[in-house]
Amino acid sequence: MYNSKRLVGVLGMERNRMLGWTQTHEAVEEMMEGFNRGEGMSPEESAPVDAPEPVHFRRKGSIYSIRYSWKKQDASAIHIESMEFSDRNLRYLHQIDAKDGSDSIAFTHSGFTYIARKTTLKAARRLLAAAEKIGECVSGIVAYFRTLAGNIYILSRVDKATWSLDRNLSAPHLQGASWDDFDSAHKSRFAELATEMMVRLHRSGHVFTNPVPSEMMLDTRKAFVADPRNLRPMKSAHEGVDNFILMLRGLLRRGFACDGTLFYCLSVYVNSMEGECRAWYRKNRRSAPADLFQVAQELESRVAA
Repeated sequence: MYNSKRLVGVLGMERNRMLGWTQTHEAVEEMMEGFNRGEGMSPEESAPVDAPEPVHFRRKGSIYSIRYSWKKQDASAIHIESMEFSDRNLRYLHQIDAKDGSDSIAFTHSGFTYIARKTTLKAARRLLAAAEKIGECVSGIVAYFRTLAGNIYILSRVDKATWSLDRNLSAPHLQGASWDDFDSAHKSRFAELATEMMVRLHRSGHVFTNPVPSEMMLDTRKAFVADPRNLRPMKSAHEGVDNFILMLRGLLRRGFACDGTLFYCLSVYVNSMEGECRAWYRKNRRSAPADLFQVAQELESRVAA
């Protein structure tokens, strides 16, 4: 039988511990304007062992900024010193069980899978500011943070069961896949989804600096750039066309058959990016194209070159 007095005492101690945690973060909760209130903590949020104290919190638009003061540290973990974020699930993220300085880290928090990638402060600020604009073109950018060791990480969230072609990443919601295991039908579908992604990305004014299969992810309806560090602003209106050619060349080198799917991809891109494709043609051929079919033919010759 349970000792009722001992159980009450234990529950009382636990209540006091949680009360202390809540009061420590009272300033955060009061200023989290726009977040839903009255929701229960998840198991991960309700166990703040050696949690730091938030010493600064502010809001600017849809972005929240928080800074922590640490008293105790675990040498084997990443300790977050400050963070800019838009995802309410990150309000109690302050430590990650991984080596500080690692290039890429996949982990779970509050039931979601996140991927942290080491970058520069300038790049992190630019990517978070552009997150809404680039939208579905890249794994969801929700934050960046600075660690106590001075490293900067950009943070993405994986919302659904996602296929990753990067075998170095492993976490719930991430299913491993290999380009070499794809049959011809899978490769064709991948090329179609990648083309649709490139259209959205170029319309947002960005290019994909390393457009190879291992740097993309797939979910049930789209392909997207896995690593936000592979994005940069477009320098000219027709630069995206060369970026698209580079992607198709990469697929061909990896065994993507030059069949009807290639012509479909060319047709989708040329019709979706007509102005940019015509400008690209004029720049390269020093004359205006007769029609979009002539543009597509020129693109095909460049892909096969």
